[in-house]
Amino acid sequence: MYNIGIIGIGFLGGSLVKALVKSKKVKSIVACDKNLNSLKKAFSDGVITDYTLDVNEKFKDCDIVFISTPVSYISDYAKSLEKVVKPGCIITDTGSTKKTILESSKKLKREFIGGHPMIGSERSGYETSKDLLFENSYYIITKTESNKPESVELLKELVLEIKAIPIIIDADKHDYVTASISHVPHVVAAALVNMVKELDDENETMKTLAAGGFKDITRIASSDPTMWENICRENKDEVLKVLRKLINILEDFENDIGKKDEIYKFFDSSKKYRDSFINRKINGNTMPELNISVKEENGAIARITTILSDNDIGIKNIEVLNNRENNFGALRVIVRTYEERDKGFEVLEKEGFDVKKIN
Repeated sequence: MYNIGIIGIGFLGGSLVKALVKSKKVKSIVACDKNLNSLKKAFSDGVITDYTLDVNEKFKDCDIVFISTPVSYISDYAKSLEKVVKPGCIITDTGSTKKTILESSKKLKREFIGGHPMIGSERSGYETSKDLLFENSYYIITKTESNKPESVELLKELVLEIKAIPIIIDADKHDYVTASISHVPHVVAAALVNMVKELDDENETMKTLAAGGFKDITRIASSDPTMWENICRENKDEVLKVLRKLINILEDFENDIGKKDEIYKFFDSSKKYRDSFINRKINGNTMPELNISVKEENGAIARITTILSDNDIGIKNIEVLNNRENNFGALRVIVRTYEERDKGFEVLEKEGFDVKKIN
């Protein structure tokens, strides 16, 4: 069993301890945070066994310590930890940028392994944390040449304990990828909101009518501004590279807006690529999928999920398709294994559903 330490129990850190405390492999969890009320609440909730406002000897028996703070503080906390944790203790983080942090970690006398759970939310604070946050989400591990294989395996083991999916990539690739799929999208969401704010009239007509699609694509603009100021500064070079590509795409669109075929290709290409997101690849392997034809009647989807659950078939992802033009069926279900896919196909067919096995 492992003794766990964590610094920062906001939304992400709080969710992490709530998930870890359920594991039979976890013996104790000591937490550090500047917010005493959050620490007291986590202790009363039974998700941590001890707490402190500062990094001190309470971390001396930890086997691994997670730093879940804004990225600009991670390196300083790592330096504080190396003075108190035992020689074999692993220090890791949950920050969404890696290159700068890993460069700084080379000076540490304790082993540091970069980590980044791919969890997106506009929430903040321990009170918003939830134990199911990591289930079926990617958890990136950015190991270096100095990391021991057994240390990486320990971190992977704990990632699997919180039901996340460990993915190992190098730091440079990580920062470029996250700039593309996370950091710049946050910039775009904030820019769209600021655009409407500047274009709106005195009666706030745009604000009143902003619903549906606009609210969906700008939801993340409600995220913690301090956190995103930190992220953009830390990952400035990669964010600028991706922004330049986005600007080029928008300039092309501006030039082609009068051309019917080009504009159609623009939207058609994005639609096809976006529609493929549901079936993600794990280590290069496409996940097993069922497409199910569903009649428009009350309880149809509930019936399907109940049938799968009753037959011990785990659903990793589910999507209701908005049209059937290029797809068989109106429900797309991703399951855990190909054996479960085949079993799901059989039981659903027996229940009268039209089903197709994918991948």
